[in-house]
Amino acid sequence: MEDSQKQSLERGLGFKGLLSLAISDITPMASLLVTAGAVLYLSGTASVWAFALGCLIAITVAMSMAELGSMYPTAGGLYYIIHKVLGRPIGFIAMVDYVLQGIFIPATLALGLGTYLHALIPSVPVNASAAIAMVIITVLAVLRIHISAVIVTICLAIEGIVLALIIGVGLFNLNQPLSILTNPVMLVDGKMGSVAGAAIVAAIASSLFSVNGYDSAINFSEEVKGNARNIGRAVMYSALVGVVIELTAFTFGLLGTRDLNSYLSSATPFTDAVTTALGKNAGQAVLVGALFAIVNATLAITLQFARVLWASGRDKAWPHAINEFLGQVHPKFRSPWAATVIIGLVATIFCMKSSLISTVTFTAVLIILLYALIAIAALVSRIKNKTAERPFKMMFWPIAPIITIVGVSLTLTKQKTGDLKIILIIVLVSLAYYYLYLNRSKHELWVPHNPAKMQ
Repeated sequence: MEDSQKQSLERGLGFKGLLSLAISDITPMASLLVTAGAVLYLSGTASVWAFALGCLIAITVAMSMAELGSMYPTAGGLYYIIHKVLGRPIGFIAMVDYVLQGIFIPATLALGLGTYLHALIPSVPVNASAAIAMVIITVLAVLRIHISAVIVTICLAIEGIVLALIIGVGLFNLNQPLSILTNPVMLVDGKMGSVAGAAIVAAIASSLFSVNGYDSAINFSEEVKGNARNIGRAVMYSALVGVVIELTAFTFGLLGTRDLNSYLSSATPFTDAVTTALGKNAGQAVLVGALFAIVNATLAITLQFARVLWASGRDKAWPHAINEFLGQVHPKFRSPWAATVIIGLVATIFCMKSSLISTVTFTAVLIILLYALIAIAALVSRIKNKTAERPFKMMFWPIAPIITIVGVSLTLTKQKTGDLKIILIIVLVSLAYYYLYLNRSKHELWVPHNPAKMQ
């Protein structure tokens, strides 16, 4: 690897810029627009309860991330933390999981963009438009981090306006009784039926996907000016903002719909509700806002996971030639351009071949598996390392990580068997690679970077 100074990232982010990026990674509106259909499909009107439970788990996860992220502020983010606390093999599994998220989450959001673009212009194909958008976003993601932060902040403002409109439509047009929440229903073969408790648990994973993204504050920490406590603050503030906005919009969107049957079966339920309430022009305006929101989300998340992949190369997780390539930093923009291109390229391929629902459910399993590991790390860190400096100390330890572990464990039992089998194969292959290749040299292979202390 080249001299570390030449390959370092630029510290150009202040706390506000970091917070904007973290909230943009959660992407309250885009996440709702992309994942709402999947959550409604899985649990019908009980999805509000699934969403509420998902938000509770998300806050407990954020507490663990905030504390550990302030202790270990590095671009490797969660995988470095897990490596440091739980050991090399588990850390490597976490890294593989994280990198896979970096491929599937942008692809999922881009497919959501294609879905909404198709709703606006029916002649535009979903998969092809998603792939083209992913290419454009990849190019933008190579720019300097503070330029990208300005772009996502502008898009975030547009996103906020459209979200307020969606909430307002539901709040001032409550067309559904509260009984749809107390006696929830869902579509079963085109007809309304009751909702089983297992369906609610199954939908929690997709709701967790929707509010995921606050961990990005840790991934950008090597580009942040200030002290390590700001990393923890950004994680918690962004999680709280995302949870409040998304749960409010999701609830009022459902209660405000006029045609419950159509709402539950729609791929674009929120924009359909606005069209029904305010007319076609308002609906199209929201669709345009949705496109801005999803572009914003995809850009912010591509920025985040490009840094994760870059860190994996710097940390010597792969054969030497691959590490050298992934570790390259653009000489002008000081961004991890090679890792960004790889993330964008693979995500583009998935855009061409995948469906929205399948990518949402699979990615959700990847996310909750990592949540379980970070919660375990939060428990182990306090027990094994009692005297360590914790710039941001979580409240309610050990209750928060215990809630996370119980919640995600229960949720995992209700996921699709096919998704769980794929995850098991990924874990086994990762362990085989670790023990057959990486474990041969603990000083030259898989050496996660110990970041310089933040000022």
